[in-house]
Amino acid sequence: MAAAVASFAGAAFAGTPVTVVTPTPVPTVNPWSGDIYAGYASNYTSRGIVASHALVGGDSVIPAGVNLNYKLSDANSIVGAASYTSLTSGHELLGNKDIAFHNETNFNLGWKNQDGLLKNLSTTLGWNLIHGGLLGNFAKYDYSNVLANGAVGQRHAHSVAQEFYLNLNYDLCNSWFAGVTTSYGFQGMTGWWFQPYVGWKATICPATDIVITGGMSATAGYFDSKSAFMSNGAQAWWVKAELPIKLGVQNLAVVPFISCNWAGSGALKANKGVDAGSKPYKNFGVVAGANLVYSF
Repeated sequence: MAAAVASFAGAAFAGTPVTVVTPTPVPTVNPWSGDIYAGYASNYTSRGIVASHALVGGDSVIPAGVNLNYKLSDANSIVGAASYTSLTSGHELLGNKDIAFHNETNFNLGWKNQDGLLKNLSTTLGWNLIHGGLLGNFAKYDYSNVLANGAVGQRHAHSVAQEFYLNLNYDLCNSWFAGVTTSYGFQGMTGWWFQPYVGWKATICPATDIVITGGMSATAGYFDSKSAFMSNGAQAWWVKAELPIKLGVQNLAVVPFISCNWAGSGALKANKGVDAGSKPYKNFGVVAGANLVYSF
């Protein structure tokens, strides 16, 4: 009898189905993101300061660059960027061919924290290298000693300026944001540069957004003993409008923009310190253009 029960139990368990649980595969998340862009702008602009025809024989430029973001965690990323701004014609400062105003190359690398210090606050701390352009020109030449024949004393054999920077960007609500970028130059040009800003963004339609930003730039100790005509203080004020428009191709957009730029007291000193009609910077300049942007 016992043998029969054992046999029956064995048969019963033998027929019980066994459920095999297969682990759900975890989707692979690509830590890389960023964008690539190229475009056109009607004027060369450096931190709101607009070059005039007296500075560059031919104002327009062709910018191109890439922005990269490598996500370390939900809150932290490594960010980097490289850009090149090509002047379409002319590289002379105040008509002097011996003082070359070169195309501008920019590299930066930093660490970005999102919401870690304060909710809706983005903090980026990094390093920036600039070759050529307005800041590279000041890094190369010593304008504090302009000789009688118009020549200037050369400070370095290169046109490189390096700095550390801190950017704080706070989303006030769904539409408004504000922030400031503080830079400290330690090579080529030394001293502080500040750029506070405030902006508004909204969606016009499913394919089009609008972003309006207003800001200013100011320096402290930056032009001391470097220039006989530039000075510290407010360098520029600007208002910029951008209109990102999504195209039919996925992740591709065209971004037309226009900005109104006013020279600050520091840049205005440069215009007052040279001959009439030879203003190196525009007291007021309108800069327009567009970029083609591919995001990934």
